Amino acid sequence: MTFQLTENRFNDYLSDRFINERETVIETIETAYDGESQWDREILSGAIQNAMHSHMFVRIVDADGNEIISQSSPMGQHIRGMQMIEVLPGEDWFEEEVDLFSGENNIGTAFITYPGFQDYTSEEEEFIEDLIILIALMGLLTFVIAGVMAYLISRRLSRPIAATSERTQQIAQGRDIGEAETKDEKISELFQLQQSVNVLAARLAEQKRIRNQMVSDLAHEVRTPLTTLQGNVEAMLDGVWEVTPERLNSLNRQVIRLAHLVQLIDQLDDTENTNKQLNLETFDIKELLSNISISFEPQVNEKQVTLNLKAQSEMIEADRNKLEQVITNLLANAVKFTPEGGEISLISKRIKNEIIIMIQDNGKGIPEDKLDYIFERFYQVEPSRNSKLQGQGIGLAVVKSIIDAHQGDIRVESDEGRGTTFTVVLPESQKI
Repeated sequence: MTFQLTENRFNDYLSDRFINERETVIETIETAYDGESQWDREILSGAIQNAMHSHMFVRIVDADGNEIISQSSPMGQHIRGMQMIEVLPGEDWFEEEVDLFSGENNIGTAFITYPGFQDYTSEEEEFIEDLIILIALMGLLTFVIAGVMAYLISRRLSRPIAATSERTQQIAQGRDIGEAETKDEKISELFQLQQSVNVLAARLAEQKRIRNQMVSDLAHEVRTPLTTLQGNVEAMLDGVWEVTPERLNSLNRQVIRLAHLVQLIDQLDDTENTNKQLNLETFDIKELLSNISISFEPQVNEKQVTLNLKAQSEMIEADRNKLEQVITNLLANAVKFTPEGGEISLISKRIKNEIIIMIQDNGKGIPEDKLDYIFERFYQVEPSRNSKLQGQGIGLAVVKSIIDAHQGDIRVESDEGRGTTFTVVLPESQKI
């Protein structure tokens, strides 16, 4: 197809060149007329010779019909000889009449005869053959270069992809694979893929650590009341201790403690399921935050913490009870981890179609490497400081599930040793 296109373009070039040569011959013939039916034979002869070189045969008559060049002249005989040599027998010749002018005066007519096809000269045939060979070589060279480049690119892509695939298989097998080297990867998509696998591996490793820590914490929490129960019950069965209401109450408290622990374990899944069902109502966010801050007055007064409410009166469509649970949980954490004499700010404002709620404190803060995990179930930044049952790392996971159900977002920023800010972003109305 390329060769055919090249030949067609070359034929178009020859055709355009023929038209230009014909126009040049006509213009030259017109310049041979010097007025009063006088023709410059030298110019006319040169024009006729140039036309013959282009396979055009010209017969000229003046305005009165007299031939300027007679067919019986030696030149006419030469033309007929050229016709027999250049044109195969039976080939059609075209004759075209072109009026000649000198200014605006008609000075005669040129009869231009030319073959119905344009054959290539030997030089043109050699040129087109060389061009076709050159195109073929360029096509072959391009094919070879493309093949080499495809091979090199495939190798360049396949190695990191194969390595990443192997790492994902190791992750699927539960193996701790660590972090892959990505600093030498120049392809941004592969770099992002490797980074994503590294993040996935880190999260899975952290989840494994969290599960192990959770099992250890739960075992510790369960062991203490069970040991107490077993010791007291065995002592009563052996008659060492008398069965008294006080001892029975003590055993009952241990049973309640165990039941509370089991309830906390089940709480997250139950909450995530029920949080998808929202009981929507429209209310003033400032009123809700004001009521919550009042309920915290005993706690902040006991700890000598200042609680500042900076809320704008804005209407929001949400589940009031669940949103109250979110703010209460975040505010309780702020009070818990803010030292005596510290300050907590509860802020709300509206930005476009969103309600922004912020809980700021100047407490201990959260280490930067822990921020990505604080919304994970059972995760604790410092397990040692949550020895009570209510500190099993469930609260923030519940908070996030409620915010997600409201089609909102929750973010955390923390400067270790200087404080933490939780930001809740909620749409002013829910799109069901």
